[in-house]
Amino acid sequence: MKKKDILYLNKRHQVIVEDLLKDVKEAMYYATPSKVDGKYKDFLGILDSIYLHSNIFHDTTLKHENNDGVVAEFIFLIPNMLFYTSVGFLTGIKTDDNTDNIISHIEEVGGLCENATGELADILIDITETDELYNEIVELGKVEQN
Repeated sequence: MKKKDILYLNKRHQVIVEDLLKDVKEAMYYATPSKVDGKYKDFLGILDSIYLHSNIFHDTTLKHENNDGVVAEFIFLIPNMLFYTSVGFLTGIKTDDNTDNIISHIEEVGGLCENATGELADILIDITETDELYNEIVELGKVEQN
């Protein structure tokens, strides 16, 4: 399967999201045993829709409304959608025989997404602090506002 291009806020956002995607794909690969034919490929197909939604949001909303709420929504979009999609997917392949295993994978994916969200929150804090510092400098008349 060809890697899909994903639009990012910045390089730090890209590194965190790509690491998360790699880790979640690995977890999902091991969660789909060989007796569930083609399910992992089905999951990869679902990821394409997440990338598409994120890219559309980037192009239609983020580029036109670059405020803190929109940036926050965008930066967390892939991890949030990835978490809910993974949980739904894993729940869909759960049987009486694999319940404990599936619960373990759900917890793993939840932890991965939670960690990535924490790292992304740091980026958002940095962006907000930079914007606030810039606004203070503008108010002091040290630079002209664009």
